[in-house]
Amino acid sequence: MMRTQVFPIHPALQEFVGSIKIISADFTDSNALSSVYRFVPTYQRYIMFYIKDPLRVLRGEGSTYATKSASLTVGPLERSVMLDMGKHHLALGVAFKPGGLFRLLNIPMSEMYEQDFDTQLLLGREIDDVNCQLRETSDWYEMFRIVEKFLLKKLSRLKPTLSIDLAMDELVRSAGSIPIERTAADACLSVRQFERKCLERVGMTPKRYARLVRFCRAYHLKELNPQATWTKIAYDSGYYDQMHFIRDFKEFAGITPSFFNEEQLITTVRLHSYMD
Repeated sequence: MMRTQVFPIHPALQEFVGSIKIISADFTDSNALSSVYRFVPTYQRYIMFYIKDPLRVLRGEGSTYATKSASLTVGPLERSVMLDMGKHHLALGVAFKPGGLFRLLNIPMSEMYEQDFDTQLLLGREIDDVNCQLRETSDWYEMFRIVEKFLLKKLSRLKPTLSIDLAMDELVRSAGSIPIERTAADACLSVRQFERKCLERVGMTPKRYARLVRFCRAYHLKELNPQATWTKIAYDSGYYDQMHFIRDFKEFAGITPSFFNEEQLITTVRLHSYMD
């Protein structure tokens, strides 16, 4: 059984927080969904709170699953990982708008590339209190209010919105289809200045970020419509060259569509469907 709930964003948080969601899944039934899932990179940055079973992550061949902290801050990712969500999965996720996590942490996203961190190391021991409060309630709305209150207290440390943040937000809404030169102009920056700011605020160059946005939208569509062919998904996502789609899929998912076991989209949690 799986449940999810999306919560309204407080007006004071809307400029840097994209969504706050709770995802719950019970994997104890032998006929239920699989708790092991290939998670492909996402253009969003997250702070996750794991309220029941901890998350276990497998990165790269030959490695072993690493058990993660109760709250995890995820930096820019470009490679897929395997997730084991345990038997009783209950997680609250805060998804940030482009540049939002940088503005909160004041840490260049390029320094967090392909890494995740115990959130307590980044935002202080208050996170331990948040984790404890989350575990002490079974009311989802109360969980949301606990995290909302914590984020509101952090507003005083938030770096200001720049025109680049608004331009990158528009790039995301366009599914990565706006030319980089136009996005740089919208940000009132030269292309070179725009590239430097993007590395700082989202952790990768604007062209690569746009590619990742487009790929994520394609993967999201496939999760929502597993019966659709990859050719149709590629076309609907703005890929007019099949080879470009295959290249992006191999680069970001680590495999090609022809090797992707589509049954996984039926028998595992469709995280992108819930997290986008």
